[in-house]
Amino acid sequence: MKKIRFAIAQMNPTVGDYAGNVRKILAWVRRAQQRKADIIVFPELALSGYPVWDLANKAGFVSEGLKHLDRIALATKGKKTAVVLGFVEPAAKQPPGANHHPARSYNALAWLEGGKIKAKQHKRLLPTYDVFLEELFFESGKASKVIPWRLGRVGPTICEDLWDQGYAHKPVSDLVSQRAQLIINISASPYYRGVAGVRDSLLKRHAVRSRCPLLYVNQVGGQDDLIFDGRSVFVDSKGRVLFRAKPFKEELCFFDWESPRPEEQGIVLPPINEPAEMYEALCLGISDYCSKNGFRKVVIGLSGGIDSAVVAALAVDALGKDAVLGVTMPSGFSSRGSWKDSEELAKRLGIEFRNYPIRGKYDYLVKAYDAQRSGRKAKGKKKITLAMENLQARIRGLELMYLSNDEGRLLLSTGNKSELAMGYCTLYGDMAGGLCVLGDVYKSDVYRLAWYRNRDKEVIPDVIIRKPPSAELRPDQKDEDSLPPYDLLDEVLYQYIEENRSRDEIQEMVRPRGISAATVKDAIRRVDHNEYKRRQTPPILRVTQKAWFGRRMPITNRFDR
Repeated sequence: MKKIRFAIAQMNPTVGDYAGNVRKILAWVRRAQQRKADIIVFPELALSGYPVWDLANKAGFVSEGLKHLDRIALATKGKKTAVVLGFVEPAAKQPPGANHHPARSYNALAWLEGGKIKAKQHKRLLPTYDVFLEELFFESGKASKVIPWRLGRVGPTICEDLWDQGYAHKPVSDLVSQRAQLIINISASPYYRGVAGVRDSLLKRHAVRSRCPLLYVNQVGGQDDLIFDGRSVFVDSKGRVLFRAKPFKEELCFFDWESPRPEEQGIVLPPINEPAEMYEALCLGISDYCSKNGFRKVVIGLSGGIDSAVVAALAVDALGKDAVLGVTMPSGFSSRGSWKDSEELAKRLGIEFRNYPIRGKYDYLVKAYDAQRSGRKAKGKKKITLAMENLQARIRGLELMYLSNDEGRLLLSTGNKSELAMGYCTLYGDMAGGLCVLGDVYKSDVYRLAWYRNRDKEVIPDVIIRKPPSAELRPDQKDEDSLPPYDLLDEVLYQYIEENRSRDEIQEMVRPRGISAATVKDAIRRVDHNEYKRRQTPPILRVTQKAWFGRRMPITNRFDR
C-alpha cells in the first residue's frame, strides 16, 4: 500500500445524543481534512453511541441515525478524506410467522467518500457472553467484503469480528482471501482489569497470521455501568505496534504509515499499574455517568471507613471538590473516630461536610415498632437484632435519599464487591443510591486504591486505612465477626466468580493458604443465596472481567457445588 495518513478518532459518544455526537464527528472530520488525512476512522456505533440495547429496534431511533449519516457523507464531497464510522442499519422485514428472533437492525460500518455512502459492512459475530447480548438486538451480517480504495484494498470489521475463536465464521480470514491489504476494526470494547494485554495479543496474532496491517479504533468513556478505555492501536504485518492512543482519554490522533518500514521497532505495551488504571477508570465512570445524565453534584455517606473514603476521593478527582457533599450519620453504636475521621477526610479533600446523628430517630423507631408489635408501651433496652442493625442502615439511606431529592445530588453508594458477594449489605440502606462505585472492586483492591491515592500525599487519613473494618451497627462489631479475613475471602470469591471454579476445585487451590473447606462452602453458599440483593443494586461500574451484570445466575437456585 502507498503512504497513508490516518486520523484516529478515539471518541466518547453519548447514546442517543445524535446532535452532540454529530457535532463532534463533523468537527473531527474537518480537522482531519485540514490535516490532509487520507482517512478518519471512528469507533463502533459512534453515530448513535454504544451500547444501544433495544433502541436498535426503535424505528424512529434508527431512521434518525440514517438522516445524520447522510449529512456526514455530504461533508466528504470534494474532499480526499474518507470517513469510516459505525451506525445502526435497519434490516429487511421478516415475513409474518417467520421463525426468527425479533431483531430488525444491523450493527453496521459505513465508508463515506465523495459525498456518498460508498460501502457498508454488517457486524458478523455477535457476542452473547459477559456484558454482551447483541443477538437480542441485531441481525448477524452475512458476508465480509473488501472495499476498494485509491490507496489499497481495505477489509472492514467490527469489534467481535476479531474475537473469532469459537465461531465458525472467520471474518479476517475471509477478507484476506479477498486480497485485503489493510484490516480496519472499529470497536466499542469495554475496560476490565488486564484487558490491555489480552487485546494486544489478539491484534498482533491477527496481523501476523494474515500478514496484513491492522488499525483498531476503540471507543472511550463511560456509558451506564460500562467504561471504555480507548487504547486504539495500529499493528503492522509483522505484529509490531506502531501507534497507540492514550487510555481513558478522548482524542483525535494522526499517524503516518508507509510500508515496508523494516527499521521500525514497535511500541511495547507499558507496564500496567493496576490500582492506578482502575482508579482512572472509576473516575471516568463517575464523571461520565454524572455529565451524561445531568448530575452536577453528588452526596456520599461517610462512615469513617475505607470504602466511603475511597469513593469520596474518586468523586473529588472525577468531579471537583465543590461538587461533593459528605455526610456522616453516627448512631449510638458509632465510635467517636467514625465521625471525627470522616470530618478529617472531608477537610483534606476540601468538600462540604455535614454531621446528621441518627440516634434520636433510631431510638424513636425501635420503641414505636416494639410498641406496635406488642400493643403496649415499649420496654427499655433489648438485645440488638438483625432488624435493628438494618434499621440503622435504612435510616441512613433515608437521610441520604432525602438529600439526593432535595438538593438534586446523585447518591453514590459505597459497598464493595466482597460485601455484595456475601450479602453483607442492607437493602434500602447502604445499597441505596444512583450509582454503585465500588461494587466490582474487591475489598483487598479498595485498600490498593487508597494506597495509590495516597502515593504522593496522605489524603485519606492513615487511621481510616488501618482501622479494622466495621459496620458499627452493634457494640464492638467487626466485619470479621461475620466474614473471614478479606485477603482470604477475596481469593475464594475471585476463584468462584471470575474463574467460575467449583467448590472442590477451590478447596484444593486455597488449602495451602489455610482456608478451610467450611469457609469455602459457606462463602459459595452466601454468594449464591444473595443474588436477590445484587439484582436490586444501582448500576455498578465494571472494572473486572466478570462484573455482576455479566454473571447471570438464577435467584432460585439449590445447586451448591
